[in-house]
Amino acid sequence: MKRLFKQLNAAQTTLLAAALITGLAGAATIKAGKIGLVDVQKVIESTKSGPAFAAIDNKANADLDAQFKNLQALQTKANSGKASAAELEALKKAQATYQASSKSYNAQREKAFAPVAASVNGAVAATAKAQGYTVVLDMRKAASGGVVIYANAQATDLTAAVQKTVKK
Repeated sequence: MKRLFKQLNAAQTTLLAAALITGLAGAATIKAGKIGLVDVQKVIESTKSGPAFAAIDNKANADLDAQFKNLQALQTKANSGKASAAELEALKKAQATYQASSKSYNAQREKAFAPVAASVNGAVAATAKAQGYTVVLDMRKAASGGVVIYANAQATDLTAAVQKTVKK
């Protein structure tokens, strides 16, 4: 190989390198496969255990949001330097309550989500495999995280197909 490059002039070396790179890029494109997107939230709602998980999740979010707003108000008062001893004690209690509630709700969410996760993951895998997809992304996370800038929804959205699979 070294002998070959020594015998080639600069123009020939450039052409050979370009051919190799183009060939490698073409091979990578062929092996990449199809990428699909799934609205996981919609699929979760379609499962048998989805409504129970959603109820726990919604209750947790509402309760924790209310507790957090209370914490913010108490923290603002404490940061101003004008909080009484009782208000500072209320802040400590609110922080402890928030942490305990958060831990409790996380445990409830995990327990409720376990059967949902198994059925959703199985349905996504089965649908993707049946339709020749090699990679499937959560549509909402991919869009909000900037992972996907453009996608042809008709060609990449597997949500409806996964929902059918998960309902079987």
